[in-house]
Amino acid sequence: MKAPLKSNRNGESGFVMSKAVQFAFALGLCGILFGLCACKNENPDIDEKFIAAYVDMRVAEQMYGVTSPMTRLYRKATLKKYGYTRESFLAETDKILMNSDYWKPFQNRVVARLDSVLDPESFIKKKEEEAAKAKAKKEKVAPKPGEVK
Repeated sequence: MKAPLKSNRNGESGFVMSKAVQFAFALGLCGILFGLCACKNENPDIDEKFIAAYVDMRVAEQMYGVTSPMTRLYRKATLKKYGYTRESFLAETDKILMNSDYWKPFQNRVVARLDSVLDPESFIKKKEEEAAKAKAKKEKVAPKPGEVK
């Protein structure tokens, strides 16, 4: 069955959608948009080494100044330490800056990292807990010598 061709007010003929079809189309489009918004990632994947490198560089800027030669040397050493090139670090930065879903979690993790740097006892305690969990998990998974699973 072909869609009816009707004339509009200007005398042009073409496909004309009924109000019910227009409403259904708008409702479906709103549903799709709502679904996409509801499915956004609440905890985006931001690399922990990026957070550490970012914080280290910002601390150096505060200590030596943004344009200081010492800051530039420290920045190069930091990128090397965490395995970034200038381009890969900037690409990761752009990913965070261009996606609003990444910004708040990124800032929260930067603040947590700064807090751990300012309070080394809690940082050490956290690292010890992580190491203990990893060790317990490894022992739980790995079979003991002579044991067959």
